[in-house]
Amino acid sequence: MKIRRFGLSAMAILPATMLPCAAATAAAQLVVPISSEPRLCEIVLDEVLRLGALEDPGTIGFPAPITRVESGDFVVASLQNGPEMLVYDSRGRYRESFGRSGEGPGEFMEPGFGMLRPLPGGGVLVLDPLRRRITRLSATWAFGSSTDLGGILATNVMPLASGSGYVLAGWGRTEGSERAEITRVIDLDGDVVETIAVVPTPDRMRSFFFSPLATDGEGRVWRALPTEYAVEAWDPADPGVVVRLEGRPDWFTPGPPPEGYPEEAPSTSVIDGLRHEGGRLWITTFVADDDWREAVADPVPFVPLDLNRMMDGVVEVIDVRTGQLVARTVRDEVLWWTGDKSLLYSIREDGLVPQAVLFEPSLVGDGCSGSQG
Repeated sequence: MKIRRFGLSAMAILPATMLPCAAATAAAQLVVPISSEPRLCEIVLDEVLRLGALEDPGTIGFPAPITRVESGDFVVASLQNGPEMLVYDSRGRYRESFGRSGEGPGEFMEPGFGMLRPLPGGGVLVLDPLRRRITRLSATWAFGSSTDLGGILATNVMPLASGSGYVLAGWGRTEGSERAEITRVIDLDGDVVETIAVVPTPDRMRSFFFSPLATDGEGRVWRALPTEYAVEAWDPADPGVVVRLEGRPDWFTPGPPPEGYPEEAPSTSVIDGLRHEGGRLWITTFVADDDWREAVADPVPFVPLDLNRMMDGVVEVIDVRTGQLVARTVRDEVLWWTGDKSLLYSIREDGLVPQAVLFEPSLVGDGCSGSQG
């Protein structure tokens, strides 16, 4: 089992590589306040699978983009494995690996910084941020095509329902800010069609995390805002109107980190994942727990896997039409969505072996008639 350890010093190179970006298109906003009570349902997270074993030729690390393709296999990328991605079957057994280092077609640098998305026909879409490229692979992991991304350091990608291009979310410099979250639409050739938003933020650590994106059945793209408890929807059919859901819950504390915390500490609260289904938006959030101050005072250098020790995961379901809070639960671990939007996962260590623990979420209760998430 090969393991490459990266502290956040390796991530610190990212903001320096960003380039200037165009300003966002002005848009009107329809604001929907998010209510906090009463809750109608209960969120249940059933563990369905674990990925990662001592005998595997690679390791599950952090970050660990994961997606499930049409065959039922899981594809996993991580910083510890460099350009190589691991494939697990539907029962969680390691099957094979693919990906090699280089600048040519089908070659990668660090897909563990990016995102994996399933493609029709069983292929996979790989966002490789440091190579600044999106690559389409077939069901046999053969190279299909690639799209260069230009100046934005993208951390997330979402194919448009029309198939005409992608929504990218990432980080870059602007004329007015050294660090801004940028969301834009590009076509299949990598040309910018529209810049949806440019949001300056002083929170350095926020840029080390994926910028959450989700799509709904109406073709809209939902995006979380950095260091805010808010999400917005962009409609490619009517880009002049933006739907914004926002709230001010007592438990959500926006960044940057409090005074006295190390520079590499995450924001106290960060939305890290979105999923839309059936008129409901599922939101996952990092929330600093009571172990923060003890952890940052520890002489052992901070490493990303410590997030489970210092932060909790909040899972919420919101009705996007009314802003009604449908359900909320808090876990003593950080949770992410898989690239296929179907499963949540956490990274845990079994002894010294990191594992991805996958959960199937559902809603139960009289208020939702046992409907699935």
